[in-house]
Amino acid sequence: MIPFEELPDNARLWSYQSDRKLTATEKSWIEEILPPFLAEWAAHGAKLNAYGAVLGDYHVVLAVNEDQANASGCSIDSSVRFIKQLEKELNVSFFNRLKMLVDNGQDVFFTSYSELDQLPPDTLVYNNMVMSVGEWKNSWKVPVSSLLNNH
Repeated sequence: MIPFEELPDNARLWSYQSDRKLTATEKSWIEEILPPFLAEWAAHGAKLNAYGAVLGDYHVVLAVNEDQANASGCSIDSSVRFIKQLEKELNVSFFNRLKMLVDNGQDVFFTSYSELDQLPPDTLVYNNMVMSVGEWKNSWKVPVSSLLNNH
């Protein structure tokens, strides 16, 4: 597994947000099973230069440096199967894109996408639509105003 700091900004990234706070035991278990998955993760037989981690209490992030080998449809499918297996084992959803995680500086909570416009404009929202390491670095947590202005 490649260290996150060594991934170029153009590396592909997938951010999976749980629909509830993950427990310490759950996070530990995910961190335990991620390395074996990443070690076997391949595209058309070519091993992927990949990274994976649990970030905070709500996110599982996978990334691939495609300078070595591109993530293909089959490899992306296998990562989705991996995340769906986590869902099944933990009784959690990682694919609800309408449930937004908000950080108002004092509390972290969920709200629906349709209610974002009711929050103060500078409230931070996790933008799980980021698709690269560079986007993650620059716009994973964004003010609600910028998220609403872009969609």
